[in-house]
Amino acid sequence: MEIITPILEIVKLAWAPIGRRIGYIKNLRKRMEELNNNAEYLFATRDDVKNKTSSSITKVATRECNQWLEDVKLIEEQVNTLRDVSKEDKKCLTGLCPNVYYSIKLGKHVKHIIKEITELSCKQLIFKGNEMFDAPLEKVEPQFVQNVEISSSSATEHTLLKILKNIYNSRIQKIGIWGMGGVGKTTAMKLLNDRPEIKHSFEIVIWVTVSREGNRRKMQNDIAERLKLNVSNESDDRLQARICNTLRRKKFLLLLDDVWEMIDLCDVGIPALNHDNGCKVVLTTRSLSVCRQMETDEEIKVETLSKDEAWLLFKEKVGDVVLSPHIEPLARCIVKECDGLPLAIIVVGSSLRKNSDVIVWRNTLRELQCPTTSQIEAMEERVFHCLRFSYDQLKDDCKRKLFLYCSLYPEDYVISITELVEYCWLAGYIHGVGSIEEARDKGHCMVIDLVDTAMLEGCYDERCVKMHDVVRDFALREGRNFIVKAGINVRHPPEEKEWLQVQTMSLMRSGLCGLLERPNCGALSTLLLQENNELTMIPESFFASMHSLTILDLSETKLQFLPPSIGNLVNLRGLYMRDCAKLEDLPSQIRVLKRLEVLHLGGRTSIKYLPREVGELTSLKRLILGFKHRDYSSYLWIGEDDEEWDMKLRVPTGVMPNLPLLEELSMYVDGCMENGQWDDESMEIVIDELCKLEHLTYLDFYFPNEACLEHFLHKRKSGKVSWFRRFQFRVGAGRGMLSSGGREVWEGCLLYKGGDEISHVAIMETLAHCSTFCLHDHYAAQKLSEFGIENMNELKECRLINCDEMETLFDGDERWGTSALLPNLGHLWIQELPKLRSLWVGPLLPGSLSRLKTINLIGCHRLKKVFQLDIIQQLPSLESLDVWSSSVEEIIGTEEEIFVQRHGRVVLPNIKSIFLFNLPKLVSICREVSLELPSLESFKIVGCPELKSLSFLTDIVPPAQKKIEGRRSWWEALEWEDNDIKQRLQPFFSESDW
Repeated sequence: MEIITPILEIVKLAWAPIGRRIGYIKNLRKRMEELNNNAEYLFATRDDVKNKTSSSITKVATRECNQWLEDVKLIEEQVNTLRDVSKEDKKCLTGLCPNVYYSIKLGKHVKHIIKEITELSCKQLIFKGNEMFDAPLEKVEPQFVQNVEISSSSATEHTLLKILKNIYNSRIQKIGIWGMGGVGKTTAMKLLNDRPEIKHSFEIVIWVTVSREGNRRKMQNDIAERLKLNVSNESDDRLQARICNTLRRKKFLLLLDDVWEMIDLCDVGIPALNHDNGCKVVLTTRSLSVCRQMETDEEIKVETLSKDEAWLLFKEKVGDVVLSPHIEPLARCIVKECDGLPLAIIVVGSSLRKNSDVIVWRNTLRELQCPTTSQIEAMEERVFHCLRFSYDQLKDDCKRKLFLYCSLYPEDYVISITELVEYCWLAGYIHGVGSIEEARDKGHCMVIDLVDTAMLEGCYDERCVKMHDVVRDFALREGRNFIVKAGINVRHPPEEKEWLQVQTMSLMRSGLCGLLERPNCGALSTLLLQENNELTMIPESFFASMHSLTILDLSETKLQFLPPSIGNLVNLRGLYMRDCAKLEDLPSQIRVLKRLEVLHLGGRTSIKYLPREVGELTSLKRLILGFKHRDYSSYLWIGEDDEEWDMKLRVPTGVMPNLPLLEELSMYVDGCMENGQWDDESMEIVIDELCKLEHLTYLDFYFPNEACLEHFLHKRKSGKVSWFRRFQFRVGAGRGMLSSGGREVWEGCLLYKGGDEISHVAIMETLAHCSTFCLHDHYAAQKLSEFGIENMNELKECRLINCDEMETLFDGDERWGTSALLPNLGHLWIQELPKLRSLWVGPLLPGSLSRLKTINLIGCHRLKKVFQLDIIQQLPSLESLDVWSSSVEEIIGTEEEIFVQRHGRVVLPNIKSIFLFNLPKLVSICREVSLELPSLESFKIVGCPELKSLSFLTDIVPPAQKKIEGRRSWWEALEWEDNDIKQRLQPFFSESDW
């Protein structure tokens, strides 16, 4: 017994593994069934989890859940392998008996997989319901942008670079992007949104399309959705707090597209922006005023495309068909009509895509050139619809009418704001004003508002605006009862039937050579016929039925006289005959125009005297007279004698006092006067009559000498009349006397010619009120400062011409107190000063010439150096330098050794243009110091054979817009310290036409 027990234990121990192996073989089929059942259940559970995690937008699977899915995937691969293997019938001993070893191994593996499936099923039960958590916020949600190639030199890329530059400026928190509808503001913003560097610079970028109908709650909902906040059943204030708390912990970039009015960001829930949190807001809008209301730190205007960019975009939209020799000329004309507006180019280009029918192209061009009858549906639906939003936003009806009035001018016309506003005032579009100046100020603000909303375009000359061609097409469609053929060569007037209902007609610059005999147009209120230089006569009865006419412009025509039917214009408020060179007289019927407020006979006319009938126009507020001299013995005469009317230019006595409402008077002669041609008695008469005009705020007048001016100022003072708000006084005599030519003067201008006194009281007193001073042919002054620097603080422009004794403008060593010299001077013109040795001598007080933008030097043959080194550093605003025909040897003198040793470089941060012409002795721009011109765009050198080096350009990386112009032979003869510099500058060189 004692022996059997150990034997049995040994047998048990040996049988256990053998039994298990037999069990693997014996239960294999049953275990495979169990495996399949458990696996199907696991895989079904897996599919449910996958569907749940993949369908959620706001949540993502946990790491544990993802790992469980990966484990199930591995098990599935093993189960599939086992299923395939179990179907095989493995044999051994050449197939005579089953493969026991293989069956044992397979059964063991099946048991192991069943165990893993069970464990995975248990794990799923543990985290069931917690498979997901809130998904982390995507830093950037991509914005769809049409596939438009953006080159490094494109306007869009330049706009983007400006925006990025401001985003990385820590002092700037809000950036406004503005421009007209369809110009590409949203495209620029979308490209900004998708820039890689934006994703790396902010924790989250939030895009919100505000739109015209935008409101606080809509913005809050959009932001909350981006932040994945549950907003159901929450008040605006509660949601404001949640948004604020969420964003306060993040460095965010908020992109607001299509903003139409001021938005209180704090009210929406946007935390305060500051230097510490680095958060930014960028918004797009059509209105610069919205940017200002939003208190943006920087405003960036999106400009229209350049000619080349417009062509590339159009070609991309149309396809290669645009290169067909029969289509390309038409295509380029179509692109010109779109005038660089991306939306118009895309719309028209898409409508012509792959169309090779020349007739279709020709008709499209014709439709674009005649917008009032155009049938291009896409233009109406997309482009004009876009512009109509901006038009409807002009809630002031008068502003809408002013906008439409701009369409009366030809395409690409530079419109004088003064002229435009005056038209609209006379047409009744400007209300609540008591004077021309008030009307001009109010109208000017209306125009600026239109510029700020990109409905009009500003010009280089701030006194003018332009209307984009596509915007003009839209305005012509909106204009009711308009007939506009301005700038179109029509030759003949509209047909009789077209005159019946028309209220506004513009045939300006249309090649008109004749008019209808008697058009039936009782509703016509505005008729613009100016700049038709082949129009020589008006039929006698032409004005017979124009009783409603308010504005008539016949300027720059060849009319010799006006017909008697002019007397029918009983409601006429403005009559313009500027630069009618052949007009010699006005008909007596002019006296009937009792409502006439503006009579413009300025510029070059052949009028020799003012008709007495003008004295009956008692409503006149503005009178501009440009007399033509017969010879140099003629002079302005005020008197009653008729004996010498053929010899003298006359203003009959008694006319001026009968114009009590006169606010603006301009009387000048096309030509010149000789000394002594105006006697004292005539002078006393004109002074007495002018001083009786109590409402006169603008005077453009000629005074033969200083004594006449002094007499006038004394008489005006005695009447206790305040100084003019605007004036132009021309003092002095002699051939070539300067004249305004009828140009509008905005401030005060003194043109002083032929004087020989240094400090005449009347000149000094007038100068103190001037913004412009022109000193011509002065025979005694050696310095400009002799006229009293203290009288020139308001000067913005100064011209010095043919002053034989002048050696410098002022001497810094003179005692001028602590005031800066010429602190507001922006433009300096110096011509033919034979003794000029320097512009100024000695040090300048801080602030002196700080606003000087342009300097023109012509024919100063003793001037060797334009600037001294220490002085040039004090001209931070200088943008343009022109030096012509002189003996200048060096532009910037470098004799100040201490300055050179201490600084070693000169920086002119704003200079954009340098033009050096016919300077045979010029050898250097600046020696011994490094000259930095970071803003230089145009550098033109002609006739400077001794200038051998451009070394001052060596440290500059030229901007893309830089141009270097000169003769090819000069360029090739230049000496270069390093040939790499020439290679770098070579692309910017172009041969000059001079």
